This record gives sequence, structure tokens and C-alpha cells, in this order.
Amino acid sequence: MLKRTLVLAFLSFVFSASSFAAEGGESRELNTGQDITRPLARVDVRYQYQLLEKQSSKDTFTFRTDRPFLINENWKIGTRIDLPCVLSNKKTAQEPDGPYKFGLGDVLTQVLLIRKFDDLWAAAAGPQFVFPTAATDQMGAGKYQLVPTAGVRRTLPEVSEGSFAGLLMRYAVDYAGSPKRDSISTLEMAPTVNWVLPRQWFITTYPSTDIQINFQEKGAVFLPFDMMVGKTIPNRAVFSVEIGFPMYHSGELSQFYTTYEFKMEARIGIFY
Repeated sequence: MLKRTLVLAFLSFVFSASSFAAEGGESRELNTGQDITRPLARVDVRYQYQLLEKQSSKDTFTFRTDRPFLINENWKIGTRIDLPCVLSNKKTAQEPDGPYKFGLGDVLTQVLLIRKFDDLWAAAAGPQFVFPTAATDQMGAGKYQLVPTAGVRRTLPEVSEGSFAGLLMRYAVDYAGSPKRDSISTLEMAPTVNWVLPRQWFITTYPSTDIQINFQEKGAVFLPFDMMVGKTIPNRAVFSVEIGFPMYHSGELSQFYTTYEFKMEARIGIFY
């Protein structure tokens, strides 16, 4: 019932905002921070709530920093570091009763090489590294992970200045870590469309790579609804809220890596 109410309210906003965009004239070009080929120097504070299987939950407070480095007009490097702190009562083999615990999660780093081809097309590729820094099994995967990442983007000036469509793909695989923890082999995807609306509002489909194929579970598929609405203060800040829930999954949710029954994430990003 809660998910249905949230989705109806969210879609009502989408349709009303789209109508307003049609009547409001041209939008000012914005960088909402969702385009991996246009990274911004920024600091984010994020809060994410996930309802997991068997009524357990996970609250994640993430401090993120992004920093691009310009090589020349067509090439740049994008870097990112995530420092998460987690509150969770997730049930694990070591904690079958799932008491609430709070502590550091797995630290993530990213380096992308970005190529701008022309005014419409750009692409990015590079690795993420995830380190098993989590304080307990409830807060992280317990594995060193290499996550090759690649994405392509086309701007949509015919829709509005700053709008774009793109596809982002990641493949998470573990290469070391605790032998007692499950191995990781997961393909993650995000077919993203970002609409920039008047007054610096925007709507983004699949802002996270939450579409997953888990090869450790015989190719089990997780397909969620995932959408974000946000507002920017140009060159200063961005505010957004993202919601997601499963539309289709094969197998039990408890067999998946980083999946959920419901997700909500709020973000405040400061540009510098």
C-alpha cells in the first residue's frame, strides 16, 4: 500500500512537471550530476533506506566526493570516493537474529577516462574498486571487488538544454577477501534518461545501476522501477529524491547481492 501511494504521487508529479515543461519555454542548460561523462567537482551527503527480505532493513549514510581532471578539450578523468556508514539488522550466517548494528561500510573508489566525441556524444570507461572495510557482515560484502564500468551518453537538445539519454553498465566481481563470504559476479545496468525542466527541476530514470543479472545465482534477474526527481541551484548545489522497488525478479530476493524490496534515497550535493 505504501509503495503504491508513493508511486502514484511520484507519477503525478512527473506528468504535471512534463506538462509544465511543455508550456514553460526553453530550460536553462543544467548539469544535474547524473551524467558520468560530465563529472562535477562536488561533495555529496546521501541517506538511503532499503527494506530487505524478511522485514530487515538497511540505512546507509554516504559521504561522496567527485573530482574531474581536464586533460584537453575532448578528454578528461573523473574520480570518485564513497565513504558509507551503515545501520542494519540484516540477517547473516554470523548474525541469524539480525540485531541492529552501526558501523563503517565498504569504501568505494572510481577512476573513469572520459571522451567527448562531439556536442551530442560522449563515453566513459574505467574501474571501480570496493574494499572490505565494513565493520560487520551486515554492513558489507566482505570481498575485494573490481567493477569495470562503461557508459555512453547522447545529449537531447531537442527535448531541453541539459537533457540526455545514456546507458551505464558495470560488472562486479570479487578477487580476494573472506573465503566464508559469497563470491560476487553481477552485471549491473542503468538505461538513463534525464529530463531537464524549467526552474532547474529534473527527472531521471534509472539513476542507479539497479538492473542486475547475478551469475552466482544461475543468471537470476532483478528488474526494478527506479526514478529520481530533483532540483539544482546552478553551479552551487543539487537536491534529489530517488525511489525504487522490484517489478520482476527470478528466485528469492535473499539470494541477490545488493537488492531490495523497497528503496528511497535523498541527496544533497554541493558543487565547488
